Amino acid sequence: MLRTDMRTLMRQLIVTAALVGGVAIADTGINPYPGAEEVESESADEAAAHLVVLGALEKVNHELVPEKSEIVMGLRSSTTWYLPQARRTREVAKYYFEQLEQQGEVVFQCQGRSCGSSSNWANKILDRAILYGPEQFQQFSVVQLRDGEGYRYIYIGQRATRKIYAHIEQVLANSD
Repeated sequence: MLRTDMRTLMRQLIVTAALVGGVAIADTGINPYPGAEEVESESADEAAAHLVVLGALEKVNHELVPEKSEIVMGLRSSTTWYLPQARRTREVAKYYFEQLEQQGEVVFQCQGRSCGSSSNWANKILDRAILYGPEQFQQFSVVQLRDGEGYRYIYIGQRATRKIYAHIEQVLANSD
């Protein structure tokens, strides 16, 4: 019990430091949205193969298939944020996408229904059910980082409860 309390306390301190000091999220060079609260974060210690979606999602023969994708061998890290001060996904997307565009070449971007099923993004691609909401309130952008070192992408969704979440993920290519 004490160990869990310490982890929670450390996580809160890290989030507070990030919010107060404007520290970039998990070495992504992306500053959190004002008032953002971390929901979940994970980082891999070992390289693995990761699917990077570079196109809208569609169903082909009852299977979920991105219009375009790439398999990248590397390290993946992600952070999901709840944005209690945010009111519109468009504003949130602008805030994050402007930062993302500075980091490399935008290789895919979509918004609303053009992205495909929000349920598929939340549950099958990003594995974060909390991101599920009406399709018209989703935004996604992915950049290929400079020097081909990998990809960084952001998914923004608003739930039916009007809560807005941002999920930031990166896959850094294995240099071995």
